[in-house]
Amino acid sequence: MSINEPLSQTAAVISRIRQQLGVTQAAVATEAKLDQSRVSRIEKGEVAVQAEVDKVLDALAAMGSPEARAFKDFADRDWSAIEPPSFWNPQRAALEITDETMGVIEEFLSDEEQPWPLRRQIERHKETLLRGASYLHRMTHNIAFIGDIGVGKSTGISFLFDLLVPPNLAEKPMDRPVLETGAGGTTICEVHIKRGPEFGIAILPMTDSEVRDLVSDFCAAKWTVFKDGEKEAGESVNVSREVERAIRNMTGQTRRRGTDGGKIVYHDPIQTIVASCASEEEFRTRILEMMSLAERTSREVWYDSATRQHPMEWITKTFKEVNNGRAPDVSIPKAIDLIIPEFGKAFGELEISVIDTKGVDDVAVREDLDLRLKDPRTAVVFCSRFNDAPGTSSRNLLQHMRQTFSEPVNTGKVAILALPRAEEARAMKDDSGETAMDDAEGYSFKQMQVENELAADDLDGVPMMFFNVQSDDPALVREGLFSQLNRMRSTVETRLFDLCAAVDDLIKNSEAQAANAAIEEVADRLSRFLGSHPKLAARERLAYSEALSTVRGVRYASTLWAATRRSGEYSGLNIVHQVGVGAARDARVRSERWFSSLKDYLAVMKNDEGLTLAAKTVEQISRSAMASRVAFLEAVQRAGMEVYREPLAQSPVWGRCASQWGQGPGFKMRVANELEAWFDKEVEAKDKLEEITNTLWEQLVLAPLRRLVEENAPEIDVIGNVVPFKRKA
Repeated sequence: MSINEPLSQTAAVISRIRQQLGVTQAAVATEAKLDQSRVSRIEKGEVAVQAEVDKVLDALAAMGSPEARAFKDFADRDWSAIEPPSFWNPQRAALEITDETMGVIEEFLSDEEQPWPLRRQIERHKETLLRGASYLHRMTHNIAFIGDIGVGKSTGISFLFDLLVPPNLAEKPMDRPVLETGAGGTTICEVHIKRGPEFGIAILPMTDSEVRDLVSDFCAAKWTVFKDGEKEAGESVNVSREVERAIRNMTGQTRRRGTDGGKIVYHDPIQTIVASCASEEEFRTRILEMMSLAERTSREVWYDSATRQHPMEWITKTFKEVNNGRAPDVSIPKAIDLIIPEFGKAFGELEISVIDTKGVDDVAVREDLDLRLKDPRTAVVFCSRFNDAPGTSSRNLLQHMRQTFSEPVNTGKVAILALPRAEEARAMKDDSGETAMDDAEGYSFKQMQVENELAADDLDGVPMMFFNVQSDDPALVREGLFSQLNRMRSTVETRLFDLCAAVDDLIKNSEAQAANAAIEEVADRLSRFLGSHPKLAARERLAYSEALSTVRGVRYASTLWAATRRSGEYSGLNIVHQVGVGAARDARVRSERWFSSLKDYLAVMKNDEGLTLAAKTVEQISRSAMASRVAFLEAVQRAGMEVYREPLAQSPVWGRCASQWGQGPGFKMRVANELEAWFDKEVEAKDKLEEITNTLWEQLVLAPLRRLVEENAPEIDVIGNVVPFKRKA
């Protein structure tokens, strides 16, 4: 075993192997013919005598541990191209083979006589291998839970991951969750639960500007109600319940309960303040002064055992104070981290952070949720009520993934978690009208129902789980989540194995005339395809159509009202983001036939017996094309946002939109009409986006494929003659 192997890792591995065997240090010492104190010091990392470490590993192997022998081999490896991974990395074998392949690649590239097209192709494979190895080397992943407000998402997370106060500290089981729960509108921001050295809470606060925007909304809404008495038919504007709760607590202006004639009434001190102010500006100034933002500078709070509280009880209490604006030195949070020692241990070697996203209250396609859907290290769990499964927001976001990113939904990236309450599963009926005999059968009935619904929308293949927090075993759901993460990693692992095999074939056949002839034929055919399919299809739908559809479909006037007051860029409804989504969806539709034609064309080549020796080359071209498609759609989405961001921000249209409130029924339609008129006049932005889209098509789709053609074409000398392959002596 290499003396260079980090002593701390060696010590930890030996200790873990011994514990897995269930043997004592004394037993290992006897087998290794060492004193027990030497074994103890080795496990503490205090001994670096190679012979003694080897004796201990040999003893463990003799006592029945296959990991002991494997670790000796692992430690003896000389990692030349990638950083040595953890011995316990589930994809260690793939990383070992990748490192070996990288060595073969370096040796091949050192021979300058190799033909440059093949050298360039091998270099590109090298870059892809390094990216894949980097992904698998890291064992940190996120699990993001997304769902409508009030579905029980936070409660489910608490029971799934044992984020619970001890039973003796709660009156009933449903009082045990660390995450604050309620009937929706409870959590003010995204919450991350992660592993750390001790119990604590870290806060990412909103900027002062963001806080002032929220206070401005709050004051405008209250001024309208208490001073002007304005209200649209059946609609009103206000900040969200959780934001109002935080502002009231931070200012000390919570509503107080009293009695009047034997009836319970609530006195609102905000109404008194409004009545005493001459203008909305004065009212806003007073509220900001009461919040004492300059004093709210705390960014983290750590558990102190001197409080004599149980750590989970302390976390629960402190989180509730921060979440509700009751912590005197904490501002309104943008994100809250709960830091728990040993969190996520059930996931073995993977280091897991759980993300409780802000519940979907209106528009599901939000920028913050898109970040989770696009992140390759994040598994997404769509949560819904049992009876509503898969849920409106889940279905919308699954369709969004397919329509906007062309992202398949059956790769392990996403899953559905239905959260049944008591007796709901047993109320399910089969085709004959008989109710389920037990929860398990009810779950089966519901799963068949959901699968049929999703299949009708071309969304089949999404894994589904069920979790009744009062009766189901959380370990079974955690196993499902682990399988989801493992599937994501296995997809990359398989690609690495395939790419290593492809590189091996290319290098072994680099001097074989038949193989090179087949590869050149593939290049020639691909060149002909690109020559006859050069252009992106014409625009199908204007990018801003998606934004206008979203505006017209907004559920709550408050959401749209807040967006109009922020030049369209509001966390709950970002018009700029919606324009980007629309641009990407149009680009997907326009490119769909082209990519389908390419897929069919490559399939014909792959099935051509005369091109069998180039099969892996065809497969790599296919994967390169799919990667180009994803890159193209994401780039078009960003382009749509950037083309319209500045013109929208500087436009007076938002003042006209905001002024539509108070003009009678039809606020949403009037805003949509104002925006549509503005978008229709922005011909320059429309043309600019079209130009950029076509440029991105050329740069991100056609150019990479043309490079593949060049790399696989025969080499031409300076006077235009084909250069024959040189065989090594």
